[in-house]
Amino acid sequence: MKRVHVIALVLLLNLLLPATASVAQGPLDYSAEIEAETVMKHVRALSVAIGARPMGSEAEALAADYVAAALADWGYEVEVQTFETTPPGAEAVATSQNVIATLPGDEQILVVGAHLDSVDAATGAGDNASGVAAMLAAAEALRDAELVHTVMFVAFGAEEGGDPSGAVFLVEQLGPELDNVIAMINIDSVGVGTTVNVYAGATITWPEDESEDAAPTIEGGPTWVRDLALDLAAEMNLELGTTPDDTWGGYTGDWSDHYAFVLEAVPVAYFEAWQWEDAEDPWWGQETAEGDVMHTEGDVYESVVPEKVEMTAEVLAAMTAAIASGEGVPAE
Repeated sequence: MKRVHVIALVLLLNLLLPATASVAQGPLDYSAEIEAETVMKHVRALSVAIGARPMGSEAEALAADYVAAALADWGYEVEVQTFETTPPGAEAVATSQNVIATLPGDEQILVVGAHLDSVDAATGAGDNASGVAAMLAAAEALRDAELVHTVMFVAFGAEEGGDPSGAVFLVEQLGPELDNVIAMINIDSVGVGTTVNVYAGATITWPEDESEDAAPTIEGGPTWVRDLALDLAAEMNLELGTTPDDTWGGYTGDWSDHYAFVLEAVPVAYFEAWQWEDAEDPWWGQETAEGDVMHTEGDVYESVVPEKVEMTAEVLAAMTAAIASGEGVPAE
């Protein structure tokens, strides 16, 4: 089947559902507006209709087309930013892409991102079709919002070990504009895991000792974006956790797309579904009580918990609106 026909089929199956009726104004409105069916149609499109999306593959490009078409359909200004990257263990470079949709405002920018690509062990439903789905649902809910600051929604390519990753490439391309980035919110693997969590960013130094109990040095960054998410979740009666005090202390490590922004001193919040309490490895935790699902053959559509993706989208929409309106940003 030609690529254009595949795109058309995916869009017909997944985009022609009723659009949201109105623009929400407060946190509880987002809980009412965003539904599990809304987020799961995107998880299904990415992980079932398209499937595994290794960086540089035709499937990753199809996923980028799907996201770009959805965002354009909602009225966003959309740019597809292509770049060359080297996948892990490969000698040849591959072409990946970031899909960037802009809700225009002033010169201050909020970046909201989730990575498109996956490993090929399964179909990447949790890691990270679920994160992209949450971002898309929030973008749809906010499409007509009149906000003060610019919001940049980004579906990143080449997160799974690409050199460079899409996040690193975007940071490089922003150049001086990086000084205008208020915060970055990263959504990665929110559909499979015991608890949905949110973390602040930190600069991490790993010890040369590679023993299992070797702890990293954590230089904590700003926490206001994480704390805003926790406060909004409480107001919305949604259970949102963070990392334990005796290990990460509300922060997270140097994996995923947020870290390119941490290294540039941008405040971040990182959403992830994970289990930290009672985990065998307190510094890694585990995804579920039975162990990790990501990067295994179990990372399929049937493993995703719709309510987890839905609640992530709801909190994400509320905090994006709060930050981009200026109300959720601390006074200098």
